[in-house]
Amino acid sequence: MNLDARHIHPRLLVVDDEHDSVDSMCEWVGLSTEWTVVGAYGPADAIAQTQAIPPDAILLDMEMHGADGFETAERLCRASGDKHSAIVALTGSPELRDAASHDVRFTASMLKPANLNWLLGLLARLAHDDLATYRPAIPPV
Repeated sequence: MNLDARHIHPRLLVVDDEHDSVDSMCEWVGLSTEWTVVGAYGPADAIAQTQAIPPDAILLDMEMHGADGFETAERLCRASGDKHSAIVALTGSPELRDAASHDVRFTASMLKPANLNWLLGLLARLAHDDLATYRPAIPPV
């Protein structure tokens, strides 16, 4: 992975409109990996942060209040400019998870509650693989 000169560790942006979910996921991933983890409390915050410093990966809740996860993913892709950010869809809906798994904007998709061991494995692979070609299997339920 080609890391931006502004950070030496890969950068993960966790996006959800539930502050507790963002905060706990940021803390857990930050303690469990070498990723630099930052949170965004909704789509507007995520887009602003992505424009400022595009992350290497984005963990995106697909069901935020008043926000469509697919449109948010499209806006995040545009906000990151030339940098390809791997987007991982996180949802409580099996239908949305399946739809995201077939959408080229998403690198992976998983159901809530997140399978944390699978997520750690995914982050480890993303830190070392070419993000443009990485398409993992859907995690176990």
